[in-house]
Amino acid sequence: MAIRLGCVCVAGADGAVRACGRAYARCEERWKVRMGIARNAGNGGNTTGSTGSGWAGTRVAVIYFSCTGNTRTAAERIRDMTGADLYELTPEQPYTSQDLSYNNDACRASQEQKDPAARPRIAGQPLDLSQYGTIYLGYPIWWGTAPRIINTFLDSYDLTGKTIRPFCTSGSSGIETSVADIRAAAPEVNVTAGLRVDDPDGSALKAWVLG
Repeated sequence: MAIRLGCVCVAGADGAVRACGRAYARCEERWKVRMGIARNAGNGGNTTGSTGSGWAGTRVAVIYFSCTGNTRTAAERIRDMTGADLYELTPEQPYTSQDLSYNNDACRASQEQKDPAARPRIAGQPLDLSQYGTIYLGYPIWWGTAPRIINTFLDSYDLTGKTIRPFCTSGSSGIETSVADIRAAAPEVNVTAGLRVDDPDGSALKAWVLG
């Protein structure tokens, strides 16, 4: 896989988290994410793709696919806010403008989106995701859902027990269908509510990431 390198419950963590009562699960997840963010920041916000040691499953990654650059911009903003490691999913066969001709039912992207079994190959070496507990997964919306390369990613790794936070870019479509599709494709993963990023520099993205 190609790599494009690039409730506060801290003190007395167990007692503080449990004090949240019915909100325990959500609070615990926030605590884990914040601890992962702190770990990443302490490592200089590593964007080299190198693996850490001793903190398996606690770090945070931003993994994204982008054709036009919009999703890349959103991914970079999330990286900047969290100190997460940043990885780009690069297709082995790059998409051309003709491949993305939305008015042409015969174009490559349209044919892939119509085929639930389509799995575009990802270039480069596989990632070591064992160190990550939370993954921000970004993509554009194609024909109402995530591009099939996202399914390739989900099929390629054991993501059991990890949390995926989906985000997308789109001119008009919402993220809900793609989130449902990701949940169906990866039932072993905790897939949270996603966000369509309309403004990478806006308050909505910051609130979603840090909320």
